[in-house]
Amino acid sequence: MTTIGGLPLFRGAFAVLLLAGWLACSGNQPDAGGHGEGDTLFPKLPKVSGHIDRVDANPAHPRHFRTLLITDGGGQRWEFQSAGWVGVSVGHLKDHQIQGAPVTVWYEKQANGVLMARFVGD
Repeated sequence: MTTIGGLPLFRGAFAVLLLAGWLACSGNQPDAGGHGEGDTLFPKLPKVSGHIDRVDANPAHPRHFRTLLITDGGGQRWEFQSAGWVGVSVGHLKDHQIQGAPVTVWYEKQANGVLMARFVGD
C-alpha cells in the first residue's frame, strides 16, 4: 500500500485537503480571495448567516452552486439560488458544511419569491 508519512495515501490526501480548507478560512493568508467583503460590495442588500445544510452544484458550471440551503442561528431555514459566481466555489462551501463553519449570504428577493444569492462570505 502506498503511504505518505506513514499514513495510507487516501488518508494523507484527505488530511492535506482538510488543512488547505482550514487555511483558506483562517484569515492567515494575505488575500482571502474576496471572502467576507459582502458588506463592502453589497451594502444595501439583506444578508443572513448560518450553517450549510446542503449545497448543489450547477451542472453547467460545477464551481457555481445551483441551490444553497442554510439554517440561521434562530433555526430558520433559507434556500438560495445563484445565477453565477458568488465569491466562493461549491468545494469551499462543502468544506464549510463538513466543518460546521457558518457562512453569510447577501441576497435579493425576486418577484417570484426566489432568493438569489449575490455574494457568499466566510
